[in-house]
Amino acid sequence: MSKYFTTLKDERNDLMKARHFQSRLLIISLLLCLFIGIIPAQAQDLVHYIELKGEITPAMMHYIIDELERAQIKQAKGIILYIDTPGGRVDSAQQIKDAMLASSIPIVAHVKRGTSAGALVAIAADKIIMTASGHFGDAEPIPYTEKNVAYVSAEFRSTAEKRNKDPLVAAGMVDKDLAIPGFPPGKLVNLTASQAEALGYADAILATKDQVLDYMGWSNASLETVEPDFKIKLAQFLTKSSVVSVLLTIGMLAMVIELFTQGFGLAGTVGIIAFGLYFGGGFLAGTTQLWPVFLFVTGIILMLVEAAIPGFGIFGISGIVSFVVAVIFAAPSPVQGLTSLGIAIVLTIILTPILYKVLGGPKLFRRLVLSTSETPAEGYVGTKEYEDLLGKAGKALTALRPSGTVLIEGNRFDVITDGEFVSKDSEIEVVKVEGNRIIVVNKSD
Repeated sequence: MSKYFTTLKDERNDLMKARHFQSRLLIISLLLCLFIGIIPAQAQDLVHYIELKGEITPAMMHYIIDELERAQIKQAKGIILYIDTPGGRVDSAQQIKDAMLASSIPIVAHVKRGTSAGALVAIAADKIIMTASGHFGDAEPIPYTEKNVAYVSAEFRSTAEKRNKDPLVAAGMVDKDLAIPGFPPGKLVNLTASQAEALGYADAILATKDQVLDYMGWSNASLETVEPDFKIKLAQFLTKSSVVSVLLTIGMLAMVIELFTQGFGLAGTVGIIAFGLYFGGGFLAGTTQLWPVFLFVTGIILMLVEAAIPGFGIFGISGIVSFVVAVIFAAPSPVQGLTSLGIAIVLTIILTPILYKVLGGPKLFRRLVLSTSETPAEGYVGTKEYEDLLGKAGKALTALRPSGTVLIEGNRFDVITDGEFVSKDSEIEVVKVEGNRIIVVNKSD
């Protein structure tokens, strides 16, 4: 009997052990499943593909940096940066370069064209893969001064050293006075695909992104291709150096015409649109804040006040200063803002007399002013007729730009010229009367 109970006890112990083992196995399985679920599914199998096409502008810089950060957040296995750019702003390229050097994710630059500032971005990549017709380099600073060459050259050399590449070749892309073995003297270095590979600046020459994926061992990874949306593309266009200068020139020309015409018309509308696009591009690119816009509007108001009162004083000076400061600090950097404004001022000075002559002098301004009048012959009755003033002389109480106030026979009248500027205290003569509209000329001419 005791042997029977002993056997039964042993079987019960075996059963308990089996149940404990099953419980432990179940707990381990649950923990393993939980652990696997916590690991991001794409942490090891995602490759981020970014395209850098067109001019390197502040908008493009913000777009590239944002995408590098997104790849970092998603813990991508790698990043392929396709480069096809004629260059652009060095300061924007520097910020892209800094973001690339700080990235913990391997970045491969697949270069078709990397001219000027684009070369700095290419050198900052962990690996450079060229297309067969690809090239990069030729990064001459503008203006080509000793100070600019030294600064940009240092950026190229330090970046090349960071990526274990020959810094002398990188410096030769910026300074044409350097003697680089294998390259003609007095010329900037612009590496072809074969030259880049021979000098250790290219790791391979491959045509497609699929070949790049195979070369990097990422062929089994999920490829996420991103491209700029409409907002980025619009900001990219509006922040181009050439477009910025054109917008400022159009706005300033329109402002000059508006100041010398009566009322608010087409020129004022064009000016508002041009300046709106200038500041709007900065907002879209993320380089402009609200205070320059407020300062710009304040400057315009002050200049309009100055135009409505005699002489030139504190309102005009304050308005010009506010305008200049607003335009400069709405740019990505004060230097760039000052450069764009300087170009626009020079173009405005050149184009103003040309437009005045080509478009018919005073006729240009008359086209921008209401040319019809509500005369009695057309069925209109004015509150007061001034026909008796025709041919009479008087004195300008304010500057006529072209509208202002004159004194005729002891009475003040609001008048307008035919587009010419008449200074204060000049002798004037009434040459035409159209209802309440009194047109005068400078009698001393």
